[in-house]
Order: sequence, then C-alpha cells, then structure tokens
Amino acid sequence: MAIRVHHFTATLSPRDAVSHHTLEVDSLLKELGYETSLYAASVHPELRNRALDFRDHEHAPAADVLLYQTSTGSPVADYLLSRPEPLIVDYHNLTPAEMFDPWEPHVGAELDHGRRQLARLCHRARRGLADSAFNAAELIDGGLHDVAVAPVLFNPPAVTERPNRDLGSPPTALFVGRLAPNKCHEDLIAATAMLREWRADARLVLVGTSSSPRYEESLRSLADRICPDGVKFAGSVSAAELVEWYRTADVFLCLSEHEGFCVPLIEAMATGLPVVAFNAAVVAETVGDAAILLDHKDPITVAAAVERVYADQTLRDTLGEAGRRRAVTFDPATSGQIMRQELAAAIGALT
Repeated sequence: MAIRVHHFTATLSPRDAVSHHTLEVDSLLKELGYETSLYAASVHPELRNRALDFRDHEHAPAADVLLYQTSTGSPVADYLLSRPEPLIVDYHNLTPAEMFDPWEPHVGAELDHGRRQLARLCHRARRGLADSAFNAAELIDGGLHDVAVAPVLFNPPAVTERPNRDLGSPPTALFVGRLAPNKCHEDLIAATAMLREWRADARLVLVGTSSSPRYEESLRSLADRICPDGVKFAGSVSAAELVEWYRTADVFLCLSEHEGFCVPLIEAMATGLPVVAFNAAVVAETVGDAAILLDHKDPITVAAAVERVYADQTLRDTLGEAGRRRAVTFDPATSGQIMRQELAAAIGALT
C-alpha cells in the first residue's frame, strides 16, 4: 500500500512563491509514488481544483505523514498541532511582526501568532526542511534539530540575451517584490532621488502588489515629494511583462532588511541583470559572489554603487555573467532533485 502524505499550506494563490513551491512539491510527492492530498485554509478560485479545505481533513483517512508549508500565522498550524501523525515542516520564514506593526497592526498580530505557532511546531515536528541555511537556523534555534536545506522550487524567467544599453534611454533600477515594510521601498526611493542629482533621468521601477495600503500610500507620497516622475509603481504584472522588465532594466536594486530566500534575486541573476543589494538576512547566501553587496544603505552609498553599474559596461557584463552562473545552482532541475531526495529521506525516516 502506498504511503499516504497529507500536505498543508495556509494559502494557495496564483503568482505567489510559496504557493508555486507548494504545488511543485505536491507534484514531486506524486512522482515519488506517495498517495497525497493537498489542504489549505484559503484557495484562490483559479486553483480550487488543486486543494481541499483543511477543515474537511478530520473526515479523511489517517495519513502516514503530514507536511506543512510554513510562512505565516494560520489556523492550519493550530489544527496540525492537534494531530497525532508524524509532522514535517517546510519553512519559508516569517517576517518580524514589528516591521508591520506601525502600518498594519492586524498583519503584525498574525505574524506574532505565527511565531508562537512556529515555536510549538519546532517541538511538535519530527523533521524540517528550509529554503536556506538562514531559515534552517531558525528551526534549529527553535529546537527542531533534524533540518535539511532544500531551495524554493520556481521557474526563473528565460532571457537569452539583453539589449545593448541605449545611451538615450533613462537608466533604470528595478525591484520586484510586494510593497511590504520589510522590503524597505522607502530606501529605494531615497537612493533614486539621490542618484537623480547626478543623472536627472534615472528612474526606479517597482513591480509587485501591495501588502499594506497605508505603507503604499506613504511610499507614493514620498515618491511625489522627493522623486517626482522618477518612480513607477507597476503593480502586479503578467509573466511576459515581468520578463521584459528584467530584460530591459539596467540594475536590480534590493535594500530589504528581511528576506528568507528572495526569489526575485535569482530571477534577476538568471536574466543577466546586474544586482546591487543590501547585505541583510539571507541576501548574501542567495547571491553568493554574483552581486555588489552593501554594508550600508544611506542614499549616497546606494546611489554611488548604482552609478558604478550604469557607468561601467565591463562591470555590468561581469556581474551579469556571474549572476547567470549563480542562478544555475537554483535551476528547476537541480532544486527539484534536492527536494526530491530530502522529501524521500524525511518521509522514509518517519514511516
């Protein structure tokens, strides 16, 4: 009889990294020959045929192993803490609540709740998986010592060649990520305002939906005040539009203070887009030696680093090639094989 794995996540939605990873893991479980069912607390209508409501799980046949994709506070975690089956936690990191508290207190409360749940999950779970060594360290610190690192499963955009830089076009810095306080878009805007003192046509493009209406409103107000006409809020874009932004931008600029993996860094490097990033949390682990890493992010320091990339074709080429090499280590085949091995090892140890 096939081993039965019941797979859980808080939310399943399109164009979401954890959701995509969850669906890919579900496919891998089936490839490995396990009998699987996927459950979630919230399922987007586009994906309704991919998952069941977790509240219906109590009526399902008992599983041999439970697997939980952990990324926020959720009633799913409380439910799993009450179950007797062996549990594996796949951890995608939790943003510190204090980063959201001033903007969206209810989100901060959810993240606080998630932290409390994580502490209990670390003691309840038998095995752990983590996107990065940075995330694995959190599980180990929480008391879950049997933890393996297996990267996020995603498909980087395919860009075979980049256009030659048009000296008449505005130099463009790109950042891709939700408008969320931990990603520090205000620092991106401040650096762009500083850069425009030297290059009046420099611009910043921000791709991503908003996680906080109040934070977004503040960012738009700041951009209007210190960087008029220099910031484009592109919002959510199609896959084709995202590829085009990666292809035509001049630098990927990341000044986040908290990331657990940061898929857009890999996407940027995969397209050969040079990366300048603040050295915080997992960023150095993700980019390796393929980016300009900054220990400070005051506007002058950041603007000077971006200006170096704009002004030096050799540097752009070097960073672009280094980025492509680094991105290969996270390609779907390699990451999928790592995840396949770690899933089989974890499940095998518990059954």
